[in-house]
Amino acid sequence: MALSFLFISVALALLGTHLSTLIQNAFIPFLSLDMHDDVSIYSLGEQVIQNFSRVALILALLVVGSMGLGVLIGAMQTKFLVAPKAVKLDFGRINPIQGFKRLFSLRSLFELIKALLKVVVVGLVGYFTLKGKLDELLLYPMMSPIESAAHLSKLIVDVMIKTGIALLALAVFDYFYQKWEYERNLMMTKQEVKEEMKDIEGNPEVKRRQRQMMMEILRSRMMQEVPKATVVITNPDHVAVALKYEREEDEAPILVAKGKNQIAEAIKKVAREYNIPIVRNPPLAWELYNNVEIGELIPPDLYRAVAEVLVYVYSLKEGVT
Repeated sequence: MALSFLFISVALALLGTHLSTLIQNAFIPFLSLDMHDDVSIYSLGEQVIQNFSRVALILALLVVGSMGLGVLIGAMQTKFLVAPKAVKLDFGRINPIQGFKRLFSLRSLFELIKALLKVVVVGLVGYFTLKGKLDELLLYPMMSPIESAAHLSKLIVDVMIKTGIALLALAVFDYFYQKWEYERNLMMTKQEVKEEMKDIEGNPEVKRRQRQMMMEILRSRMMQEVPKATVVITNPDHVAVALKYEREEDEAPILVAKGKNQIAEAIKKVAREYNIPIVRNPPLAWELYNNVEIGELIPPDLYRAVAEVLVYVYSLKEGVT
């Protein structure tokens, strides 16, 4: 709207003299017409068409140019997006309840402020422009009609151009504000993000349940390996680690099970059922629990400590034998 208004103002400033001349030439035959002359309606109509055709053509070009510019600028703002759905019949738009909601919304309040601001800007521009021209306005009655009309038209065009520039400044601010508001409205709420994550990655509750089931399966398999262990090393209250070592088969002791708290108690319970020695060695138990995963060989730096435990276990078995 601002650019279209400014286009009209600048066009009138550039074509004003030529347009005023055409209008004067068009009115002169009528002003000089003698009513006593025998003038037919047809000839009078021909004079009207002939005298005002150029004026009408220029005004039509200004209107069409302004409309075209408005359409072009609007298309550029939407990146030439065509939305046929926007012109379809939607009874929700004429719903009085929804209308009242929109009327008293934050958006409507902002639009009201914009409208009032435009009125204030136009009023201030007109006031300050005319304020400096008061002396000239007082001289208009002393001028000829043509001179006063020329001066007045220049003054009007001057006010229009300044008003157009002010409206354009408001339009630039409004454009960036609406772009920011549009992008903000596109942002999803926390609940929408959660729902999207559910769609993409699955329901967290279901995934948590799946993880629990996997842990139970792994725990069950791990507990099945405890009866095969050679020794269980404990904290003794917090952790328990089960090691298996066959001299002829294994390159080094293998950690077959480990756990804390309740799992540690379960490991010790199975060890007691199968008469597997339980050795209390807190530093070694924590070292194995933190640094060795199930199914892995113990690292070389723990060979000596584990070997001492195994020697103790073998001595117990030989003593029993």
